[in-house]
Amino acid sequence: MWLVRSRLKRHSAGLLVRLCALLAAAPALAEDGSQPASRYGFAAGAFVSQFIGGDSGPVTPLSETQYPDTFSTGGGLRLEAYRNYDSGWRGQIGLVYASWSGKFFTGGEFPAGAQFGDFDLYGIYVGGRYPFGRADGFQPYVLGNLGVVHLSSLTVVSGGTTIPYWSGNWRDYLEIGAGVAQRMGSGAITVDVRLQTFGAPEPATYPIAAATSGSSLLLGVGYAWDVRR
Repeated sequence: MWLVRSRLKRHSAGLLVRLCALLAAAPALAEDGSQPASRYGFAAGAFVSQFIGGDSGPVTPLSETQYPDTFSTGGGLRLEAYRNYDSGWRGQIGLVYASWSGKFFTGGEFPAGAQFGDFDLYGIYVGGRYPFGRADGFQPYVLGNLGVVHLSSLTVVSGGTTIPYWSGNWRDYLEIGAGVAQRMGSGAITVDVRLQTFGAPEPATYPIAAATSGSSLLLGVGYAWDVRR
């Protein structure tokens, strides 16, 4: 019995040494630029945003009030926490903020013209990123995020009168896009293009403020820090 126990102890010790050696070697998988079995980190980025679709007011037989007509090119920030997997997938959770300045618009419900106020959103999302191919140290990828955002309240000024337009509400949020990453030390610089959409704002004055969901095109840059392997 003593001999069996001794052999089991030696065998267990040998397995433990092998396991420790494998774990110690795991970070080396990332030396060629590929992703290791798991890696945690944070990413931050900024983007410019241009509305490309959606109605920011009602559609009438004579006119249509669209987001690009009532809001200028805007911008925003994002912050993410992520985990990479050996399959290549990255799981991520993030916070996003975006803002657009209002424009003077003539048409639709405002034939005499109206100055739209500034509009912004903020919220949280979860999503994923998947790399494909590789070229000269650059890693292309596709991504998708789904979440909820709060759309700000909004007023318009027409004829010297301030009119409540949107009351502010929570809506669904979606991002899809593609980009490239370039590794630098323990992190990577990213450049990507995304399509951003959100649900319809809540009108404060109906029907002149009835709107649909909005869509914008984002061009962003960011940096990701690997904090654990």
